[in-house]
Amino acid sequence: MTSETGRTAGVFRITPSFGDHYKGLLVDALPLIRWEMDGSAHPLPGELNADWHGNPGGRVSDYPSGHAVVPVLSRRLAEETFERFHAFGHYIPVHVSDARDGDYRAYVPSVVADCLDRKASSPPTEVGEIEHAEFIPEELPHDAPCFRLTDNRTYVYWNGWAARLIQSLAGPENVELRLVWSSDPNAEAHPRPMGF
Repeated sequence: MTSETGRTAGVFRITPSFGDHYKGLLVDALPLIRWEMDGSAHPLPGELNADWHGNPGGRVSDYPSGHAVVPVLSRRLAEETFERFHAFGHYIPVHVSDARDGDYRAYVPSVVADCLDRKASSPPTEVGEIEHAEFIPEELPHDAPCFRLTDNRTYVYWNGWAARLIQSLAGPENVELRLVWSSDPNAEAHPRPMGF
């Protein structure tokens, strides 16, 4: 089995814990998607815009967006992860009308990895979702917290060590880890980890 800092290798999607109490950010991802699809024609956006959705009186997590393309971190989470994450991606301010500047940042991985086992995986849908993903363990960018795929340059996949770090910092009651793939053949992946 592939080692990931002493653990079985795993790839996850991170989401906030949804429910009646959920209040989160709905991010306008289009400027970012344009850059991810063709960086030569579209610059990396300097900031992204977002609006609140969910329960207006709900609790806001340090990981407030369930968007598969745009992971958003609170100011505290961005500061706590910066040292380990900044070499592998970009922290982009997220503008929210009633929040202070710098309260939220999108983390956009610059790592694009060719690590998908195409024969064992389902093909990307029209919107790029790979419903069943199998990875080539030795091709995974284990040092990076997360990555995008050559087969889907927009969706973000998290390595297990980084997903667990975010969950521990934000609180396990606030963050859900959806298993996409594991090197443990007995692990059970989420039925549709990148879906809604």
